[in-house]
Amino acid sequence: MKRYIPARIVLFPGLGADARMFNAQKAALGDDLECPDWLMPDEGESFDRYAERWAQTLKPKPGDDRPLFLGGVSFGGVLAMQMARHLNPRAVILIGSCRSRHAKPKRWQVAKKISDLIPDALFGRRMLASGALWVSLLDQLDAPHRSLLMTMAADSDLRRMRWSGNACAGWTFDPASVPGFPPVHQIHGRHDAIIPHHEGDPDTVIPDGRHIINFSHPHTVNRYIMDVIKRYSD
Repeated sequence: MKRYIPARIVLFPGLGADARMFNAQKAALGDDLECPDWLMPDEGESFDRYAERWAQTLKPKPGDDRPLFLGGVSFGGVLAMQMARHLNPRAVILIGSCRSRHAKPKRWQVAKKISDLIPDALFGRRMLASGALWVSLLDQLDAPHRSLLMTMAADSDLRRMRWSGNACAGWTFDPASVPGFPPVHQIHGRHDAIIPHHEGDPDTVIPDGRHIINFSHPHTVNRYIMDVIKRYSD
């Protein structure tokens, strides 16, 4: 049974993933949860312009007065932070992500430099699937989740993946610089090797969690989402 009043929850998946990343959340949250298909970036488009353009497609429909909550996993959380200023949600919910440039892993810059050296002819789906396999091994995912992660990566658009990687590396956002920025709530795995948790940022840390905690600890993540929403629904 749901533990909050009706809400509109928009969650964005991580880099190389899609709505299938939230199967366990969809089962718990039902039609209140939206996982939009990826929007293709325009040639040379900035991250902020991309977020603003996508936000325009997510404006509530006439008569839909449900409170809006934005969030995401990993890069999806970064996108939610970038988009929040354009949609003014009740709150932002980060799942294994980071809330500002201060928590951005330095390895993102290294990954970008390596990616820039790889020609398009070699930057293929097999490489994306290999990257997903590496993440799944770091996360010690079970076989079904490992297979799903690799399938989603192989199904990803190569141009969007390159653009998104550059957006991660060049992200300079700090919510403290935006007056009236919505409250940010963050749940993180203590042993996240992809985005190490930035001390003091998460309000909930899963002691044995790694990066994709909505795979490994779905019930904990679902309860966390519900509790955040309930906080703003009273």
